[in-house]
Amino acid sequence: MALCRDPSCLGNSKDMAIRQLNSLWKRLSRDSEYLSLYTDFLREYEDLGHLERVVESSEPPTQYYIPHHGVLCPDKLITKLTVVFNASSPTTTGISLNDILMKGEVIEDVFLTISRFRRHKFAFTADIQKLYRQILIDPDQDVQRIVWKTLPNSEVSAYRLKTVTYGMSNAPFLAIRTL
Repeated sequence: MALCRDPSCLGNSKDMAIRQLNSLWKRLSRDSEYLSLYTDFLREYEDLGHLERVVESSEPPTQYYIPHHGVLCPDKLITKLTVVFNASSPTTTGISLNDILMKGEVIEDVFLTISRFRRHKFAFTADIQKLYRQILIDPDQDVQRIVWKTLPNSEVSAYRLKTVTYGMSNAPFLAIRTL
């Protein structure tokens, strides 16, 4: 991930992320289906190697804890829960992770794509499953973190996100660039 500013300008984001997590747990405690979907999502994230638990002593001086919450859509057939990562949430210095990320240029010419699409009689489309999560981040760049706890009253654990995370301002550029 290319940064346009030094990550040391980020302030404390962990307290805000923990507050958001506690607020999330109030809703999770009231809705068992929501809780089940959310824990399944995070378990899958970890099982696929896109997330790893970190020990507090291994925290670098500059990391950003991304607040997250879920949007439940019971009418959807496939994805009933969408987890939203809010990398625009400001830290104690008023600066967010999205503020220091290089956004990248628009590299996809939509007009050209539509023109080429209409040229032929037949067209194929495809969907790359978990597109952003296919792009690994350099392990030395440890700025993306989240907090989670398995029960409402359990200890909060820190996790490192090891892939590009949707909700970050540079995610669309990185996805198109890697294709």
